[in-house]
Amino acid sequence: MKKLALIIFSLITFSTFAQTSTIYKSKAATFFDKGDFTKAATNLTLALKINPKDEKALGDRALCYEKLQKFDLALKDNLELLKYNKSGEILGSIGYDYLWLDKYDEARKYLNQAIELLPEKVVYRYNLALTYQYEDNFEEAVVYYDEALTVSPKHAPSLISKTRCLLKSKLFENASAVVDSFFADQRFDVEMIILRGDIKKQKGKIEDALNDYNRALAILPEDTEVLNKTLKCLYELGFHEEEIQLRKREIELLLKSEVSKEGKALSYALLGFAQEAALYYEDALQSYNESLKLDPTGGEGRIYYIRSILKAKLKDFEGACIDLAKTKEIDPGKDDEYDQYFVDDAEFEEFVDYCMPNL
Repeated sequence: MKKLALIIFSLITFSTFAQTSTIYKSKAATFFDKGDFTKAATNLTLALKINPKDEKALGDRALCYEKLQKFDLALKDNLELLKYNKSGEILGSIGYDYLWLDKYDEARKYLNQAIELLPEKVVYRYNLALTYQYEDNFEEAVVYYDEALTVSPKHAPSLISKTRCLLKSKLFENASAVVDSFFADQRFDVEMIILRGDIKKQKGKIEDALNDYNRALAILPEDTEVLNKTLKCLYELGFHEEEIQLRKREIELLLKSEVSKEGKALSYALLGFAQEAALYYEDALQSYNESLKLDPTGGEGRIYYIRSILKAKLKDFEGACIDLAKTKEIDPGKDDEYDQYFVDDAEFEEFVDYCMPNL
């Protein structure tokens, strides 16, 4: 009788554990679908405490960790899963984790195994190419992107990354051919628009490049990289009014971001340059002031020097003289060089008499 009771108790306990594990996995699936990967991983961990060899829970938790960019934890789960499941998918996931952990040799080892088992899976060839691209071995990366494109000729990530590698290798005509072919197929990708702009800029077609960057910016209005590319074009073209407006937009984004104070200070200084070029001297002075509040070194003294020139233009000789002295203090040994700019320009004759009477 006792033995029968023990068997019944064991069955009930196992059934309860199984139901609990299923509940945790169901909750995890709900959280995953909502994009809450942390809570999904937490519930999968609870499920795995009940059954540590649950392959589905282990694989799903690894995926959650990848979504959370916790690739060390994802790798640990995938390596554990490999003990029970030596499929191409698991090998490919391990290669992917090693890739994002910057362990490129290990990544290639597992990705090549995955490709042997699943030769038509383009993503493994793409990730293999990335391992070479991230080592700046662009020539080798292009070889593997071409392999990926043999499997899937319209695989956009491979086309985009191949174009980047060609640009890095300064093979501008080859890069242009890839981009032209992409758009000839009536396809669209904002990254390709940006790359087309990069190619045009390299060819000296600044206005054409600006048009592409503006298109990209309309789609990615808060992308600071695209903002910077656009701003450089506006500067080169002398479109200072447009540059000023875009610089202000960039500053708004940077002030809300985790960019360093020095980075924000530089943006204010560049706004000042544009304002000064557009003859908005008072506005430029205010921008230089904001820059120096954020970075009191003034970019190794350069912003103090630029502000001293502007103050001299505005006849604030005392302020200009103070800034010039600050420049020399921060960047010693170049006193004559800094003075000579003012001496050589007749516009600053009064300032030279005021600040450098000995000259």
